[in-house]
Amino acid sequence: MNSLLNFNSVDYKCGDLLPLVSRSEKEPMKLAALLIPLILLFCQSVIGHDHPYAHITEPDYKPPSTPVIIGDGAFRYQLVPGWATRNAETHKLGHGHAIAEDSAGRILFLNASAEYCMIILDKQGKLLEAWGTFAPGAHGLTIVEENGHEVLFITDNSKNGKVFKTTLEGDILMTLSYPEASGLYISADDFRPSETMHLPNGDFYVIDGYGKDYIHRYNADGTYLSSFGGDIGKGEARLEHWGPHGGGIDLKDTENPTIIIALSDRNRIKRFTVDGSWLETIQLPGGNPRDIIFHRDHMVVPHLGDRWPTDRNAAGYLSVLDRKFRVIANLGGTPPSYDETGRLKPMSHSSHLFHHPHGACFDSEESLYVAQFASNGTWPLKFVRLKD
Repeated sequence: MNSLLNFNSVDYKCGDLLPLVSRSEKEPMKLAALLIPLILLFCQSVIGHDHPYAHITEPDYKPPSTPVIIGDGAFRYQLVPGWATRNAETHKLGHGHAIAEDSAGRILFLNASAEYCMIILDKQGKLLEAWGTFAPGAHGLTIVEENGHEVLFITDNSKNGKVFKTTLEGDILMTLSYPEASGLYISADDFRPSETMHLPNGDFYVIDGYGKDYIHRYNADGTYLSSFGGDIGKGEARLEHWGPHGGGIDLKDTENPTIIIALSDRNRIKRFTVDGSWLETIQLPGGNPRDIIFHRDHMVVPHLGDRWPTDRNAAGYLSVLDRKFRVIANLGGTPPSYDETGRLKPMSHSSHLFHHPHGACFDSEESLYVAQFASNGTWPLKFVRLKD
């Protein structure tokens, strides 16, 4: 049996295993009864939470066609129906993973596609550029200013994943593969990075969110420095699989910056020092935090789906947290509520406004943009802020 089923390989698909059920010439039904539960378990373990085979995409999902209003207090937003959808006639989307604004006011949308991983739009939704065949598994996007100009860091979370540093025009300046110098990897295939985070001195971190769950630190020229997370350390210092996904560096206290990691399927976020020492764990029950976006002295956290991965078609929502890590609003979700001990009660979506919100950004006019994963090729959603 071991010669037939290699449970350490992710090259199999569920259908590849089903013929094994009928390979026995003796008592095939008994063999089938034995193998089918194993096959189902195998499929669940091999197919990750962002693996395309893992999804049953809701076929009739469409964003609202009316200017719905979401949020509370200072975080109230109105949807711009149909924003950027005119581009669907000429450009087919893969998975929407990340979105950001550059200094010129353009909206950069990261699209997991072998045809073009980067789509650049103006604020009216007009397509300006589309480029990039080098990152079919494009997942994380960070805009970094270097010597007075901007560069992009794009992660590809395919097997044998890469980190690409590019110009705004898509010219590749640097490519990083797995950190062999760390001694933590047997194979380059185990490296599947999800996002980068950057310090003011040029050092940066790579989250291996779909690989071995480490967070690696590099200097500005790409030289490996150190690692934490994964199976390093004990207790809360470790990062479990299907945990570290996105994050950011809180620079509010410039003398003591901290790393904040969104732990998707673990329904929480963690804080670390820049040296990788664990500081705090914040529970987000009912959430599935995919990233940390800083905005107006707050943080916004997109939740892929509130019952994810149990229900892979759960709608999802966005949480707004203050700097004490209290949830003060849920966009598209139920109002946050805390019990008498200060514990956050389980949250959930309140409507099907979103479908797998995965990344978000705010532009210079404080409009909100949301990139959605596995949402039937949905273009980013744009919301304008409603001011008091």
